[in-house]
Amino acid sequence: MKIFTLLGTLFLLFFLVSCDKTEKSKGYEAVVIDSYEYPSDSITINKWIANDNFKAMYKHGWYIWQHLTNIDTTNQKLRYQTWSSPAQIIDKLKQPIKNKKTEILFEKPHQLSHHNPELITDDLSIVVTVGYNKASEKYAIDNKIFYLSSLKGMQEGNYSSIPEFPSNAINIKPVYKIITSDKIYDGIYTMDSWNGPKYYDDGYPQTKWKSCIHVNINENKSNPNGNLDYDCNNVNEENMFYLNDFIHYKISKKQAKSYNTQIKKGAEKAKEGDIALLVAMHVTTKEIKRWTWQTYWWSPTPLVPKTPSSNAIASSKNGIKLQGAASHYAMAVAYSMITPSQPYINGKNEGSPLIAFNPYLEAHFGKKTFSGTNSYVMNNGKKIATDLGVSSNCMSCHIAAAVDTKKSSNFNGPKYQGDKYISYKDSIFKNRLMLDFAWSIQGNIVTDK
Repeated sequence: MKIFTLLGTLFLLFFLVSCDKTEKSKGYEAVVIDSYEYPSDSITINKWIANDNFKAMYKHGWYIWQHLTNIDTTNQKLRYQTWSSPAQIIDKLKQPIKNKKTEILFEKPHQLSHHNPELITDDLSIVVTVGYNKASEKYAIDNKIFYLSSLKGMQEGNYSSIPEFPSNAINIKPVYKIITSDKIYDGIYTMDSWNGPKYYDDGYPQTKWKSCIHVNINENKSNPNGNLDYDCNNVNEENMFYLNDFIHYKISKKQAKSYNTQIKKGAEKAKEGDIALLVAMHVTTKEIKRWTWQTYWWSPTPLVPKTPSSNAIASSKNGIKLQGAASHYAMAVAYSMITPSQPYINGKNEGSPLIAFNPYLEAHFGKKTFSGTNSYVMNNGKKIATDLGVSSNCMSCHIAAAVDTKKSSNFNGPKYQGDKYISYKDSIFKNRLMLDFAWSIQGNIVTDK
């Protein structure tokens, strides 16, 4: 049996390596972070996947987090804050000569309205931005990837896909909570904080968490590892945190205006100078064909984080120099859809689920959000349902990013998929254009170009 297991592992590794067409971008310069080079070679990462070397994947995810949250010495901002949003890239496409400088503005997460316009987050202060690093930005401009006319030209035959992003591409979705004046009492801002998953058919939104932390916005202190307040009104030293414990910044006048367009009538308006707290971030890197997937969220207990993170994930950041508040975040990773990993086509939806979701983005998804009849994994003859946000997987979700440009420029892709194996030749992609895992393209299509 050991021989067959070894042969199976070797076959999977050979398949992943031989079929992975992700190549180094011409002319890119590798980024050296301490002793780590980004992007890593796809063969190396595929070996981790084939051998279930999660320790290496966890380490890799923390190095990426370090890369994003280190200071860019050119402008003294965190590196991820220097990257362009799709709206900014579109502006450069439309006005290449002016190369007009614009700001990244806030918006509601697009996944809140895919297929279900009535679905909104229960926390009105949650807003997101999307960022493309320089390699992704160049790719988007060179391929005019946000223009409907370009996408139409790429959709040919029963199965089609856009050109793949370069191997040094990174796409991110930061998630912020905006502290408006009505949310501050005696210098304290109280916010919902993740306490681990619970499994309700209608999802597990923040209104059900019943767990909070308190942020003192005035004192210049920090609390590196505290506790949750399960009453949400019992403020003490353990559940009191400070702005220094969060990646945060003061928002601009334009950002305040963009926030105010997202909130319901009657809600408190944001203003210039209000604080944006980074509570979460999705991050994907094109180091392998199906991208690497890691998602981060702020945790009051970063040394012992709640599921879908783990103590093993937390301990993997030992020795990695995270600056300041960056160490206060938990992480989950998904370098495959299920384990063991399956090939790009003709694989089987059999094995163990690999759950990786972000509490602030997917936890509130219930069964109605997913394609319930298809969201499952077979394990030793047993069907394990994965049709909730708290049983989803970044890779399984994002491979479904697709549109039919010949029918509509609006969202016309497959329903969301829970954690499961999905082939590149799955029937959900027939007569649709695959977007190389980038939902951000679908959400920003320019229909008059």
